[in-house]
Amino acid sequence: MPLRGIVPPLVTPLLDNDTLDVDGLERLIEHVISGGVQALFLLGTTGEFASLSYKIREDLIRLGVFLC
Repeated sequence: MPLRGIVPPLVTPLLDNDTLDVDGLERLIEHVISGGVQALFLLGTTGEFASLSYKIREDLIRLGVFLC
């Protein structure tokens, strides 16, 4: 199925340099989904992925999939 509609890149909410803000991520995902998006672009075009640890990247993907 081709992607269509709105697919926004999301920033990664952090509590500090190596801690994902899980509550912030949940609020962000709920907010954009309630706005009518069709998909989420995690670790997308904001360029921050290069400065995130592999652990944060993995946590973000797992939680993002779970929260959707």
